[in-house]
Amino acid sequence: MLAILSLAILFFVSTAGAAPAPAIDMSGNQVEAGVWYYMLPIQKSTYRGFFSGAQYNTTCPIYINEAPKRFPGLAAKLWPVDGGSTVRLSTDLNVELYEANQCPEKPIWTLAPRDEKTGLRFVRYGGVIGSPGLGTLNNWFRVEKDGEYYKLVFCPTSVCNTCKDVVCGDLGIYTGGYNRWLVMGGQQFSIRFKKF
Repeated sequence: MLAILSLAILFFVSTAGAAPAPAIDMSGNQVEAGVWYYMLPIQKSTYRGFFSGAQYNTTCPIYINEAPKRFPGLAAKLWPVDGGSTVRLSTDLNVELYEANQCPEKPIWTLAPRDEKTGLRFVRYGGVIGSPGLGTLNNWFRVEKDGEYYKLVFCPTSVCNTCKDVVCGDLGIYTGGYNRWLVMGGQQFSIRFKKF
């Protein structure tokens, strides 16, 4: 009996500290933190990776939408909260797009407040890299497994110990006008990673 109890304790101790599985790119390699990748939706449509655009006849801030078919979208760097060199599942991270723009907001993703016209929370520029806490809560996203592919999730529960009532959700697509915008909720989609 003592031997079984010892084995059970050893099993729980050894698995409790195991790191989450890494995200894998289209070449079969681990997705590296701080390296440029295309995040390509797998749905067969006329759209590709992520791009940027303004809403409601304004110039700034810039929101995230899907790129037209002939354009793979903007490359992205993923920055895990733990500073690790590998992007791992269920780990909060910041997303930076490869783009220079004329707006004051940096091309770092943040989840905007609820939009008055649609009731949705759009992903847009204006986040910062690092500095986990209440002030940056909306800047943290996750990569999660979705069948054989991946999905993007907003659920920053590990970056703020004092934050209560965090509403989590998958990122999806909202079709508005001629664009397909990235929002929390919306039409679900899966992605894969292709190194830049």
